[in-house]
Amino acid sequence: MENSFDKGYQLIKAELFRHLRVSQDAYKDAYLIRRIKARMRKLGINSYMEYYKLLKRDRKELDELLFTVAINVTEFFRDPVVWKRFQQKILPELVDYKKSKHQMTLKIWSAACSTGQEPYSIAMSLYEVLGDNLSGFRVSILATDIDRDALSKAMKGEYPKDAVESQVPKHMIPKYFIKDNDRYRVHPRVKRLVRFQYFNLLSSRYPKGFDVIFIRNVLIYMKKEAQEEIFEKLYHSLQDHGYLILGKTETILGKSARLFKLYDLVARIYRKNLEVK
Repeated sequence: MENSFDKGYQLIKAELFRHLRVSQDAYKDAYLIRRIKARMRKLGINSYMEYYKLLKRDRKELDELLFTVAINVTEFFRDPVVWKRFQQKILPELVDYKKSKHQMTLKIWSAACSTGQEPYSIAMSLYEVLGDNLSGFRVSILATDIDRDALSKAMKGEYPKDAVESQVPKHMIPKYFIKDNDRYRVHPRVKRLVRFQYFNLLSSRYPKGFDVIFIRNVLIYMKKEAQEEIFEKLYHSLQDHGYLILGKTETILGKSARLFKLYDLVARIYRKNLEVK
């Protein structure tokens, strides 16, 4: 890999992961090099060692790099086919299952939620599908990320007018947002369904008992070994009837493939494989 053996790059990587609290082999070098080079170009720096020295004396730049590496490009209702399947197939199936078992809880996890558009899209989908029936369920949407700045933006629930108007179906905007000059605020009834929390996907202890887990467009940046560990832990975090929703360019490979059964190839949705010994 070009540049990956450079001493300055290795020092930057060590510094980065010391603060992110993840192991140095978790992310692909190609991804890290792209992110680091983008910061270096912006500052007019050509050498990794020079940039490393800047990181050591300038905490603000280190924070910028941490944000650049951890950031997950996100938007409301990203990849419409996923939301169509979620609203038209998964939620109705889930509700029927819950009613048959006399269980009136819905527990969903948005892992790597970035600035909050995904968990709020989940909450809006629940209102759209269940309407008045939503009050009959105890709903819990856990939204986690490793980036504290992104989480703090997510908790505010304020987004630029252009982003909301170009991403959210028109009929939903007045129902779930409050206009505030050139921004939109997420309506309190949507916000109350979501709980934001710091979480590192490479940690050993995972929350459990979820009906649906969204983990989209984050695993592609990680090495295969790290992905396999995460899939193993996600398997145990899902209820037996649960659904796992990945990003459209992601798939489950290697040893982890036996843990899940494909439910929808186009939308990259999987179910737990209960035959795993």
